[in-house]
Amino acid sequence: MIVDAVAAGCAGAGFELCAATTAGAYHAAVPDGLRVEDFGRPDALLIVIGNTRALWPRFADALRADPALGEAGDPLDTFTARIIGAVVARAAGRLRHEVYYAPELPPRRVALQRLAALAGLAALAPSHLCVHPRFGPWIALRAAVVVDVDGPVGATAAPAHQPCDCATGCGPALTRALAAGPPRDADELRERWRLWLAVRDACPVGRDYRYGDDQLRYHYTGDRAALPVAPRLG
Repeated sequence: MIVDAVAAGCAGAGFELCAATTAGAYHAAVPDGLRVEDFGRPDALLIVIGNTRALWPRFADALRADPALGEAGDPLDTFTARIIGAVVARAAGRLRHEVYYAPELPPRRVALQRLAALAGLAALAPSHLCVHPRFGPWIALRAAVVVDVDGPVGATAAPAHQPCDCATGCGPALTRALAAGPPRDADELRERWRLWLAVRDACPVGRDYRYGDDQLRYHYTGDRAALPVAPRLG
């Protein structure tokens, strides 16, 4: 089965979260501007792929094995596309398929959080965090994959179950983060990212799976000094 092959191939590289629905179920839940290719098949298989903190040591291994990776514009995005693209190509074989990655801009932007909820991977909380029943908010969504085969039978737009009470969990922290407003420059970003980290930290689910300090700093700020291996200079 294609979903199983994608899940197994991605998990070995640290992308251990994988769930599926159909393009039709997704299209029914999002605006037209966020649609994906369905190859003329409304029930086309649509897979969402994500990661937990398990990604970071695999990413570190890749940086050590390939120093040039650390010189990419965004080493983690490059690693993500390299791994997921290869896994999907093997799993899909000659079937038509399309991969959409989290950083892509319109017209290729996908509502990955909504997709994760539809596929039953994680609930979309009022804080706009996706909350996994085991890992809590300590996940990241990396890609959506459409394959020209039928997706799971009976896929609906029913969201994943909300595992916590956000009003007493992340709600107050979210209010504080929103009150600070968007950062005006890099200095404010460095100061304010911890307000958004506090929103995640307030969630009672999955606290044992919190990211490490370097992973947190890189995800929130893009600080290359947090990479497991510093890029070569000159």
